[in-house]
Amino acid sequence: MKTKNLLEAPSNKALEVLEINAGDAARKRLISMGIHIGDRLMKYNDSSWCPVLVKNITLNSSKIAIGQLLAAKILVRHEKS
Repeated sequence: MKTKNLLEAPSNKALEVLEINAGDAARKRLISMGIHIGDRLMKYNDSSWCPVLVKNITLNSSKIAIGQLLAAKILVRHEKS
């Protein structure tokens, strides 16, 4: 399984959050949005110019939009299905 950032990860696949390579403020922002290390996410779009639309399937949360700069700092692993 290859590690990628959320921006480069495939859409419509289960992704596991491995690491957040961001400062304290960005980490706290992601936690407040419901994104934690170890969570499983579903990414819904692959656009290069708009926010990344994801859903935390671990918590069965609502879909949220994450800006591209922040999405690039979230390392994920594609789960084989």
